[in-house]
Amino acid sequence: MTVPALDPVETLRRVSFFAVLPLEDLKVLASHCVVRRIMKDEILVGEGDPCEGLFVVQSGAIKLFKMAENGREQVLVTERPGSTVGELSVFDGGTFPASALAVEDSTLLFLPKREFLELCQRNSEVAFAVIRSLAWRFRYLTSLVEELSLKEVSHRLARFLRDRALKLGVRTRRGIEFPLEETNQEIGAEIGTVRDLVSRNLRRFVDRGIIRLERRRVIVLDVAELEAQVSGAKRASTG
Repeated sequence: MTVPALDPVETLRRVSFFAVLPLEDLKVLASHCVVRRIMKDEILVGEGDPCEGLFVVQSGAIKLFKMAENGREQVLVTERPGSTVGELSVFDGGTFPASALAVEDSTLLFLPKREFLELCQRNSEVAFAVIRSLAWRFRYLTSLVEELSLKEVSHRLARFLRDRALKLGVRTRRGIEFPLEETNQEIGAEIGTVRDLVSRNLRRFVDRGIIRLERRRVIVLDVAELEAQVSGAKRASTG
């Protein structure tokens, strides 16, 4: 069966700062885009690579991450359809500040830097919408720094589980159930810790009757206690 082609105009319309454009302008913009398809686990760009333009996620998911010299990974964000990769580097003229990898088979639109910058120069509405988007990213990264530096691993893991329950959970007679698609190592990369500490804290949540684990499925037994675990300052003796 042939997979239908994705409409680049509709893809661009999903981006907050392109959504302000009329249809004809979106069509012109789409004509400058090049389709890029990458497979799961393929690198889109590496940290320090020169930035030649903006990527728009059309399908799939792209993980932005930093990698320490010791091999420890910190996930910054996972971008999905309608999200963009690279606008910061387009504006400041620098290299990509983080690496980007496909966590699913993905299709992206690549818009060259020149066309994007010229659009922002011509259209102040687009330019201000981009500023709002960058401001939101700054707020998000500020909260991420706070989370990683001021919260214990148990609190960060509790937030991760709480957010997954809100997004994917189904209420049953046993509690709120949702699939845990990530491995413990992937969870650690997302919340800023290592696999062993994720495993240890999951077991602690199970022992305290907060959750139940059935293979890679979570059942939240005590929503109030899980929510309580989200708050709290990090002690100097924990990491």
